[in-house]
Amino acid sequence: MTDDLPVFLAHQKIVQIIHGVVIRYRLSLTGPTVSVVHAELDPELPERSVRVTAGEHELLIHSADWADHQSELAGHVQQWMMEHIDLRAAKPKKASRRYDETWMTAWRKANPHAH
Repeated sequence: MTDDLPVFLAHQKIVQIIHGVVIRYRLSLTGPTVSVVHAELDPELPERSVRVTAGEHELLIHSADWADHQSELAGHVQQWMMEHIDLRAAKPKKASRRYDETWMTAWRKANPHAH
């Protein structure tokens, strides 16, 4: 492990950002599974990286590459998820107290005849 404190701190924030995107999806919709794992939990991953998996698709985020672009990361991950999750197979989560409007709009667009 490196002792690069700025990248370490950026990595911690990047893990939070990515988990936040996935949590907003999970709070809004049930359906295709999305998982997140970071290098501290999976020694097979490159140091200071995060892997998002949707079906057989993977997005690998190297924190050093995103350290100076954190403000763009949530949109990047969400766009990737929307491209790799079949929202036609999803349904609004029953009894959810917090639907994410972006996910619900995407779901409605994918399911125009759903109620």
